[in-house]
Amino acid sequence: MLRSCAPILASALLLAAGGCGGGETSATHSREMYMQRCASCHGISADAAPPLAAAPNILAGGYEVEQVRRAIIDGRSGMPKGLLGGHDVDDIAAYIAGKGGG
Repeated sequence: MLRSCAPILASALLLAAGGCGGGETSATHSREMYMQRCASCHGISADAAPPLAAAPNILAGGYEVEQVRRAIIDGRSGMPKGLLGGHDVDDIAAYIAGKGGG
């Protein structure tokens, strides 16, 4: 009985993990991460005012990857340091800089 269930279980696990291609794309992951960790202060689009008046709309552009990386790592006035770590810092920095062509 267990052997007959193994292919079904394996298929279900692959589907739950997002298929064979590693799941979501890097761009999708970065966007979701931005929405979860940044949008509540910096806004959800380049056209919208940020919810927090003191926070810049970082999707409107003008930021280089290294500027965003340093802000995440070191913090800024009103923004605590270390909000993200590891590869997430680079991913979100590239996402934000890419939105403004920076």
